[in-house]
Amino acid sequence: MSNDENESQVAEAIKLINTKPAKKGKYESFRLTDRDVEILAFLLDQKFASLEQIYFKFFDTRAQVTDPMPKGLHVTRQRMAVLRRAGLISTERVFSESRSLYLLTQSGFQLFRSRRPHDAFAPPMKSVDFRNYEHDTKVNDCRIAIERTGKVIKWIPERRLRMEGFESKFSFRSLPRELVPDGIFISSKGERIAFEIETTYRKKSRYEDKRDAFFSVMIGENQLIHRVFWVGFTDRIYSDLKEVAGRSEGFSIESYSHFLSKLWPRGVPERVLP
Repeated sequence: MSNDENESQVAEAIKLINTKPAKKGKYESFRLTDRDVEILAFLLDQKFASLEQIYFKFFDTRAQVTDPMPKGLHVTRQRMAVLRRAGLISTERVFSESRSLYLLTQSGFQLFRSRRPHDAFAPPMKSVDFRNYEHDTKVNDCRIAIERTGKVIKWIPERRLRMEGFESKFSFRSLPRELVPDGIFISSKGERIAFEIETTYRKKSRYEDKRDAFFSVMIGENQLIHRVFWVGFTDRIYSDLKEVAGRSEGFSIESYSHFLSKLWPRGVPERVLP
């Protein structure tokens, strides 16, 4: 795509922001905020997001997770509607759950690329791949929970890892092509931490192979990865992960419900198996 075409698409996106009809005979204009740009970045990284995930990531002002959430999430819903009318995002229906998901549009991507060219690593997803929906939506939940701790400097999503790989100026190693976690985040302490969630039950040998692959980039003084957060969705998967890697140095085994308890007011009761 030529520079002229890029500039034309960005100009068209900005024009949509300032002139999109809101009601018959009226026009709506709004100022694109830093938070709006962050929402576009999240949708690019994570492929899609639900209304609740956008709320928890960008709009949640509750003092405690035990405080009730706003009914209807109206502020979040209204802002997303503005971005949708501007052509920056679109929605796709999840019929199995009677909900809609937000995706980044091509116009939204072009506008985002004009603001943050170094983070525009790949075109947006055109639709939701429902074969991986359960896994991907749980990755979203866990990323939000991790970032809500305030101890994350940067999150590198799976999509970017697949496109660009992962290296560090502090290590001579690079991430093997066959080892692509669901994300890598840089902690406030400068640690490079891999995140992986298992949502489908597999043989223990598969988990052992993945554990050993992580070990290969965690050994030595100049390791590429310092730690691994490994999450099991079900009690059975969580138990197997604990057995395979629970005593391994550098591995933190968590249950998915533990992450949920950081987001939802009452959370999901966590069952920790012996």
